Amino acid sequence: MKTEKLEPAMSYLENVDENDRVVIVHHWDMDGISSSAIISKILEELRGSPAEEVTIPAQRSYHLTEKDHELIDDADKLIVLDFNLEADELEELNEQLDVLVVDHHSFDRKPEVAFVNPRDENEDVYVPCSKICLDIAAEYDLEEELRWIAGLGVIQDFGVDSCPELFERLYENYEQYLPKELSQEELAKNCEYGRYSSVLNIKPYRDSKHYAKLAYEALMSSEDLLELEAQEEYRKVYEVYLEMQDEFNDAVEDYEEEREIDRQKMIIFFELESDFHITSSIATNMSTKTPEWIHLVIQRDENEINVSARCQSGRVDLGDLMQKALPEGSREEGAEAGGHKKAAGASMKPEYLEEFKENFTELV
Repeated sequence: MKTEKLEPAMSYLENVDENDRVVIVHHWDMDGISSSAIISKILEELRGSPAEEVTIPAQRSYHLTEKDHELIDDADKLIVLDFNLEADELEELNEQLDVLVVDHHSFDRKPEVAFVNPRDENEDVYVPCSKICLDIAAEYDLEEELRWIAGLGVIQDFGVDSCPELFERLYENYEQYLPKELSQEELAKNCEYGRYSSVLNIKPYRDSKHYAKLAYEALMSSEDLLELEAQEEYRKVYEVYLEMQDEFNDAVEDYEEEREIDRQKMIIFFELESDFHITSSIATNMSTKTPEWIHLVIQRDENEINVSARCQSGRVDLGDLMQKALPEGSREEGAEAGGHKKAAGASMKPEYLEEFKENFTELV
């Protein structure tokens, strides 16, 4: 991205005082964690110390709860990364403290806060947030030392195809950790570098808030990819990763037998039971094998249904479809939906699931 487009973030970061209390709120995935580590390391370079608090939201929803507001009440600066809060909420927060947003999701309208998002100029562009944060780091001659962190985030956000030069440069330094073919699938599944990315992708883990902090601390404590595995925080995350992998493998086995198929519209519904949040991992895994098919993976608990949708070919706009498929009246009871063209999600109360599935199928 050109310097002019990054100017709102640069001006904001350069005006953070050494006495300011900075809180970063980021998305509950690897792209969000990588983005947070990059921005925090930029702050460390500019003012001598990283952000005072780095966290994911208290709930997996695209708004801040009362608990989140308690956390930021005594902050001077709030940085929102890879997390698409609505413009009204951002502007309300900006009345209390200075807000910066760096994001790559679609948004309802451009908020009147410091805002960097490539979709502001082209709504169809797809560049993961960690790559945008790396572009900001490049303005302070930090790209070389932070590139490895951005790559971890880009892989998990399926952004390899939009950032080929990033991995070409990484290959120069980490050839033994990367595959010869620098494709999305090879980087995600068939190399040591991709394994590091998968381990620190806290999205599936039960206590995501706890493991997000550990993953962030592992990145902050490492000056290079080669130091990562030596960090105690990394090893703690790795332990739960192994547990999650067992659950993931069991779900993959069940997928073939228990899925519900609409062959005419090429839609697959699959409902799983797990203590981990693995809907997106299962949906991604299956969709890469059959890219023209739409995969919806459903997980329920007592009070809520969560749905992850994937269609790697992009033949439909999943973010739009998921929103339109929400049943009438469900939003008033907390239902949410959204995401990207190829990857999206939704949550709702259990009683709305069947109507949601019917609506979705009709819309495709």
